[in-house]
Amino acid sequence: MFKLNYYRRIQLSFLLFIIVPIITVSVISFVLIKETMVEKLQLTNENFLNVMVDEIGKTIDDATFASHFIVNDTSFKKYLKNFADTDRLRSYDDYTNFTEIKGVFSLITSKPLNNNTRMYLVNRKRFIIPSSEDDTTGVNDRLDELYAKINFKQPETLQWLGMDRGDPGKDGTYYIARVIFDSREKQYLSVLIIGINQAYFEKLLKPVGFGKVALLDAKGNLIAGSAELSAPDPSVPASSLRTEVTLDKTNWTLVYEANKEAFTGKISRTFYAGIGGVILFFIIFSISSMYIAKRLHRPIQKLQRVVRQFGMGNLDVRLEVKGRNDIAELSQTLNTMLDQLQRLVHDIEREQEQKRVMELEALFMQIRPHFLINTLNSIKCSLILQKDRLHSGIIDSLMSLLRAYMKFNEPTSLRDECELMRHYIDIMKIRNDIPVRLEVELDPEIASWTMPKLMLQPLIENAIVHGLVDHPDAQITIRATKSRGFITIEIEDNGDGIEEKRRLMLNERLQSCDSGPDDPYDRVGLINVAQRLRLSFGSEATIALMPNAERGITAVLHIPDHEIRSLLPGRDAS
Repeated sequence: MFKLNYYRRIQLSFLLFIIVPIITVSVISFVLIKETMVEKLQLTNENFLNVMVDEIGKTIDDATFASHFIVNDTSFKKYLKNFADTDRLRSYDDYTNFTEIKGVFSLITSKPLNNNTRMYLVNRKRFIIPSSEDDTTGVNDRLDELYAKINFKQPETLQWLGMDRGDPGKDGTYYIARVIFDSREKQYLSVLIIGINQAYFEKLLKPVGFGKVALLDAKGNLIAGSAELSAPDPSVPASSLRTEVTLDKTNWTLVYEANKEAFTGKISRTFYAGIGGVILFFIIFSISSMYIAKRLHRPIQKLQRVVRQFGMGNLDVRLEVKGRNDIAELSQTLNTMLDQLQRLVHDIEREQEQKRVMELEALFMQIRPHFLINTLNSIKCSLILQKDRLHSGIIDSLMSLLRAYMKFNEPTSLRDECELMRHYIDIMKIRNDIPVRLEVELDPEIASWTMPKLMLQPLIENAIVHGLVDHPDAQITIRATKSRGFITIEIEDNGDGIEEKRRLMLNERLQSCDSGPDDPYDRVGLINVAQRLRLSFGSEATIALMPNAERGITAVLHIPDHEIRSLLPGRDAS
């Protein structure tokens, strides 16, 4: 199952921060560029149509000018009147009128009209006079159709007759007519027919760029251009850009329609190609980033594996430190922490082992039968009856020590501990035949302070055995004071002392609480006291041997003033 761990979350976030802005900017840019290009296309279409309108308008203006001249010139109109009913040239007068009309007509139309525009004057007998030497067959064949479209009740105005497609395979002609009217006789004299060749429009309206052009009349019929263009249907959604312009002086409409999709297709293809490139780049970058992220995450995996193995009990596992980067520094720090944890675990195990040994020793002492105390009590009673108070007191002191040994794991007060030491010294005086005096100086505030039982006994024993043997005025003093949250207990003797080198060596051993299998009894007893202090009051409790003014040795116990710990595993201090 896919696990979205830390480095994968970082990688995913990093990829999203790249791909999302790129796609967003690309889409926005595409939309803006597309709209801008469409607006530019629309503007270009309008400019293009304006050029065409100007060109077609010039042609219409030329034809209009020629027709106005013919209508308004009185001398020319006289010739038209004389020639109005001539069906053929029968006389010299007919020929003269024809020649005058032909000459003036040719002069008028020679300069303003282009090569695709032709003019014809048709009199009442339908005699046709062309503006040039053109064949009049096409006009003559369609004269009936053209006359059918002419409104003779609208003289002297241009009439748009529409497009005549002509014969198959040939270009058509768009015809414009103007009736020349005689206002005196109230009848028309002739008809001016203007024909504009379809080739003129087709050349002008040929498809350009992305669109098509068409010229439509007032009814929407095609004059020239693309046959696909017609009047727009409102029900059909617009997929093209359509621009329409109405020509002045005519009822024509010039239409330009550009395919929006064809125009924007190149932009779209460029955009899609860019998006494809972005996606390809994203895929390549994703694969590369996965490889790089995996390499970057490998040291973290090693850290996880080492921590997991250490948690499962493999205390010797460590990280391999390479380089000088942050991971190497973290690995070195973790190795140091694991070393400290390993030492702490070993210390705890050794402490538990020491507690177990002390419990066994206490249990071993408790095995001693109670009948020893009862026997000693019977001996004490017999000595009292014999008035032997010296030996009965010794028995009493011995019984106190035996009871203390039987309850070795129970705490006691500092006052009771000092009283027990008096009994111990009484026994030692008889055993070693040494006159030892014991002085006790306790601060009343700490007389009831709780401490482990028989804590001071090894120190008293060392002072008597190793410092006060054969001493005529032996004295041991116990002092206890309290200062700044610590209890200080001093056991001072006036014995022979010890060598400075040996004292320093003993203090070093007492600080580390390290004992060996071949240590003498005095050293084992002192180390036992140091170990009991650490187990009972923590690592801040210390013991040290110091020289004093009496040339003897003072054992100084420095103990924090807080609750005593459990003395033995599984048992609470009472």
